[in-house]
Amino acid sequence: MPPYGCPDIFPGQPCPTCPPCPCTPGLLATTIYQYTTFSDGQKNMYTDADATPQLSTSGIIGQQTVSIVNLFINGILQPPNSYLVQPGVLVLSEVPAQGAPIILQFIQITTS
Repeated sequence: MPPYGCPDIFPGQPCPTCPPCPCTPGLLATTIYQYTTFSDGQKNMYTDADATPQLSTSGIIGQQTVSIVNLFINGILQPPNSYLVQPGVLVLSEVPAQGAPIILQFIQITTS
């Protein structure tokens, strides 16, 4: 049974504290974008020009325009304090091994 008070995730459940629930905006919609490149083993800064077009759906999006940013290096989720994302630029705190895939995932959550 889904929990009460989560009408955005479980729209079939009424909100027991304030029906009808004007505080909930409706279902949430998500859009996911992905920037992919491969490490050259020398640099720690990547730009939109370094993207692998066949594996990317976007350039590097600024954090202020999306809800969640995840960075994966060689398939491992990186802690947020190990990188900086600005529009068009990714700066890593360390240089990844040569050939390691670098994937930035951008998740944009909006109300429908």
